[in-house]
Amino acid sequence: MKPPSFDHLYPQFGHLAVEPVGTSPLDVEPLGISTRGRKNTPAYNAHSYPTKVPAEAIEPYIEHHTREGDLILDPFCGSGMTGLAAVRLGRHAVLNDLSYGATHLAWNLCEPCDPGELEEAAGAVLAAVADEYADLYSTPGRGRKPATIRWTLNSTVLACSSCGEGSMLWDDATDRVRGTVARSWPCSHCGELIDKQSAKQLGSEPAWMLVEDENGTFEREPRPVDLKRLARLEREGIADWSPSLPLGPDREMYIRSALHLRGVHDVADFWTTRNRRALAILWREIQHTDDLRLRQALSFAFTNTAWHATRMRRYNARGGQRPLTGTLYIPQLSIEVNPAFVFANKIKQLCRFYADRPVSSSASLAVTQGSAAALSLPDASMDYCFTDPPFGSNIFYADCATVWESWLGRTTPVADEAVVNRSLRPQAGGKTVDAYAVLMQSAFVEVQRVLKPNAWATVVFQSSDAEVWAALRTAVDNAGFDLANANYLDKTQQSHKGYKGRAGTEDVASFDVVLNLHKPGKQRRVPRPPGGLQDAAEVLRAHLAALPPIGSDAELDRQRTLPFLHSLLVREHFNGTIGLEVGRYALVRRICQERFGVTDAGFWYQPTPAS
Repeated sequence: MKPPSFDHLYPQFGHLAVEPVGTSPLDVEPLGISTRGRKNTPAYNAHSYPTKVPAEAIEPYIEHHTREGDLILDPFCGSGMTGLAAVRLGRHAVLNDLSYGATHLAWNLCEPCDPGELEEAAGAVLAAVADEYADLYSTPGRGRKPATIRWTLNSTVLACSSCGEGSMLWDDATDRVRGTVARSWPCSHCGELIDKQSAKQLGSEPAWMLVEDENGTFEREPRPVDLKRLARLEREGIADWSPSLPLGPDREMYIRSALHLRGVHDVADFWTTRNRRALAILWREIQHTDDLRLRQALSFAFTNTAWHATRMRRYNARGGQRPLTGTLYIPQLSIEVNPAFVFANKIKQLCRFYADRPVSSSASLAVTQGSAAALSLPDASMDYCFTDPPFGSNIFYADCATVWESWLGRTTPVADEAVVNRSLRPQAGGKTVDAYAVLMQSAFVEVQRVLKPNAWATVVFQSSDAEVWAALRTAVDNAGFDLANANYLDKTQQSHKGYKGRAGTEDVASFDVVLNLHKPGKQRRVPRPPGGLQDAAEVLRAHLAALPPIGSDAELDRQRTLPFLHSLLVREHFNGTIGLEVGRYALVRRICQERFGVTDAGFWYQPTPAS
């Protein structure tokens, strides 16, 4: 069976629907304040995506640098937040990304959709699949009437190294109140200790269920009828189209996540057979929707549903199970969720988003898929650029998006992605920092080409690697931009590594640096005079000394964390004369450990001199 046609779903992509205006860019200095995004807004929750910059954090930059009717460019548009911020303010947005999945997200985030019509269309789709879903997820309830499985917990089974018998983590090693798994526990057969890290994995088995009947929800073990159904579904296979794409050691995330240990060799392996069949049924009915805009919006809800319905969905004893963003990781306690519930909930979220989404009627949108190094735009046509490019080796967007993006029938061309591979050798398709620098420079040359003279470009960036920072700076300089100054942006949303960085358990930067770049007109701007602070430790000392006592302001306490102190030194480099070696996160940690004290919560402070 053939996959769906991406071009059929988005025939408007690649066409510049907006014409550049003849006015010159605003003659302003770059925005000099720091901005902060908000999470859990309707726009923020529209679709999962790593490292989103919330639209609320972008809007002040657009308002400051442009006027209504101006053209705003984002060559690395990701989930489309720059476009949403632009059209909210009556500006035209031109969005581009290498990822097919990203352009799919950006279009649906920025383009209006009637919430009432979307709700009706989704209801029709769910009604069309109801009988087939009943065959997949029905189970005996507490009375005589059948019930519906909301989710099934699949537990890893490990082999005892002494007797070889299997031990199910859910039964033998899990604290069900806290949802934690022990590092070691005695084998129920021979009594020898089983070590979670070294024990051989024997597979995964259904261990627990959440069931809904006419009286509400309840939890129980799978019954024989449930296990029989799963065995039957395995025998029957899948009749409708679903994606299949080999995955192997030529992908960075395959190596980093050791996916071969979890039985993953194809994108299809991220779903159980039942969930892959359920998703294929749902996708089939969505593509039968006649109205193009509704079909796009339903597909928008579906790709987020497909991600949530993977084996990557983690068990959480407190509820709110979900996969981790920014990685490919299959937990040892995995939740197989009924996709119908996820899809219905996502439709409700999207209806609220489209109903409350303020967009200027005069704003228009153009989306293109392709490399940022080859933009299909006229010279000197854009009034302003706001972008959030790939951060070197932090996130591998093409690998992470492959799971849900594959349902669109196309996946991101990995060879063109601007990343730094730490696990892959160049001979195997990996990219060095030098290769990353070449790709980034090509992109910034294109941005410089399409911007009008005297226009500004705002670049949001972060890395814990000084080499990556140096590559970015070289790319910017060689592209012909003047670097005016640097500030910071707190996106609040964190990937799984971002949370570890903020907690201080890993060298991960989580406060982003904002670089304001200027395209010279007839004359280059005079560079800012260098700052007077030469010593990185002195910068940190002065910053910590100026903060109020710990505990008096929660927001200012966050400025005592390693991620913030790292971003502070990087900003001082771009604004002054500190060497770029401060871009190395481990160096910032060492300076802090040698000069300052730290609380158990990870807040650094200037010790009081001994009296």
